[in-house]
Amino acid sequence: MAVVDAHQHFWNLERNSLPWLRPEHAAIARTFEPAELEPLLREEGIDATILVQSACHDEDTDFMFEQAARHDWIAGVVAWVDLQSPARARERLDELAAQPKLRGIRHLIHDEDDAHWILRPAVLESLALVEERGLVLELPVVFPRHLGDVPGLAGRFPGLTIVIDHLGKPPLGRDLAEWCDGLQAAGAHPNVAAKVSGLNTAIDRADWTADDLEPAIAVALDVFGASRLLCGSDWPVALLNGGYHAVWTETRTALEGLADDELEALLGGTATRLYGLASTPVDHTRPAGNSWSSSDSGSISML
Repeated sequence: MAVVDAHQHFWNLERNSLPWLRPEHAAIARTFEPAELEPLLREEGIDATILVQSACHDEDTDFMFEQAARHDWIAGVVAWVDLQSPARARERLDELAAQPKLRGIRHLIHDEDDAHWILRPAVLESLALVEERGLVLELPVVFPRHLGDVPGLAGRFPGLTIVIDHLGKPPLGRDLAEWCDGLQAAGAHPNVAAKVSGLNTAIDRADWTADDLEPAIAVALDVFGASRLLCGSDWPVALLNGGYHAVWTETRTALEGLADDELEALLGGTATRLYGLASTPVDHTRPAGNSWSSSDSGSISML
């Protein structure tokens, strides 16, 4: 069974800025590159990753593709384009079409002052281009208003696969009713999927375990089933409340208790299918090549 970490980041603060970094992010306010993650992948039995944008500028995207070209185990890249400018979005998408590992587009909507930024007319025009090119749209859904926008988007763009990052940040340990209703409304659309990731940083305790994750994962399984759920570490953001080993150990434990017979899909199969990844596991001992190239709540941290 190939295992895919469907959500991780790299950044080099000497090259690119991360405007969202705050004092509370001190633990991750440094450079994170592939050499640091690769041994963690081996330890956890992860075969491949999906590298996701960290900033809303072209330099971040260019940096990601540099890393992807050097490492087989980076199977896909979720990039950034300027969705506020359809003309620039078209131009940039045409440029990025030359990148064999391009799989999706994302914008940090939770950093925008406009509560419904994703529904702006110019952004919608750009999203039509994303749909046209068969790319995934990832949404960092942090606040309930963001989750509430998903059904409208999914209905407007039925050919666009929309992936909700981090299950929409459920308020773990608190009342899940509003989040649950929002997730169900979004999941009623067959072109919407979600990532089991980033849940540890939605918990305000350092001693969290699989038991803390299970309520939200159980709801997500009921809404999406294993065929529309995938798993990711959100590394290095995960370091704000845990680490790579803790995230994968507790996530696997929760999944084994809730859907043991569907682990293959949850841990890799769904990601491989939705993002059009190759299905052959990567040998981490080999030099890099191209074998993966193919056809509003408390202490939330979100990437």
